[in-house]
Amino acid sequence: CLLLGVKGSKVETWNIVFQEPGAQPFTPKNIRSQFQHVFIIVRAINPCTDNTQYCVAVTRSKEVPVFGPPIHEGAVFNKSKAFADFLLAKVINAENAAHRSEKFSTMATRTRQEYLKDLVTNYSTTTCVETSQKFSMLSFSSKKKSAWRPRFLADATQRGAVCWPVALDDSSRAVLVDCLLAISADTLLLVEESSREIVFITPCSSVLGWTTNTNSLRLYYHQGECMTFHMRESGDRDELMEVVVRLRSVTQGSVTQELALKRNPLGQLGFHVQPDGVVTQV
Repeated sequence: CLLLGVKGSKVETWNIVFQEPGAQPFTPKNIRSQFQHVFIIVRAINPCTDNTQYCVAVTRSKEVPVFGPPIHEGAVFNKSKAFADFLLAKVINAENAAHRSEKFSTMATRTRQEYLKDLVTNYSTTTCVETSQKFSMLSFSSKKKSAWRPRFLADATQRGAVCWPVALDDSSRAVLVDCLLAISADTLLLVEESSREIVFITPCSSVLGWTTNTNSLRLYYHQGECMTFHMRESGDRDELMEVVVRLRSVTQGSVTQELALKRNPLGQLGFHVQPDGVVTQV
């Protein structure tokens, strides 16, 4: 019994061959096809009984790579849901492996090219669209539109990192380094664009606060260390505000404040420094 893998009008690349006990060995040479690359042979043992079992073998074209799940030599499978899941996984992997073969990739590329040619030939037009009054509601105007930007989600439910292009102020070398600032729900990091190396990383829980100044931001973290970076997109203040909103959402830090501290009669400034470097009781 030969079961072809057919899905709608799409001919699949695999077949399942069911054999009864005592059947002659199967050979794919008896089937001539340009599409069938994999045959999965399932032979029943003690069919139609409570002790039904199956043995499985696979034959594939030379260009199809090896795929799993593996079948151990002499393996026998009991009739169960586990065997059905195993067979389904084998079929799915057979389809994926066949698609990676050079022959099938060439055929798929040629098919896509023919579809594109048909689309251009039969469904394109040279008619110009008139921007008259009847099309005014479609907004065909000469006014330049601003570039579309994706919706900005700053809250902590956005677990992945949100990125901005920035210039990191490297005070040790007195240069600006082009980086990507990425802030996820639990980590803040800077990646140098030219080398793709991480130049700074810290957990969001270590962020103490920040100070904004026109188009730059100074970030305080850990025990009072700080760094400064500048937004690179032509001085776009909106992006700096996005960074601030993201920091408020995923860290416990806040905007810094400047305080004028006066000394008491003993000459003390009147604040305490905790062991972790945080100034308290100002």
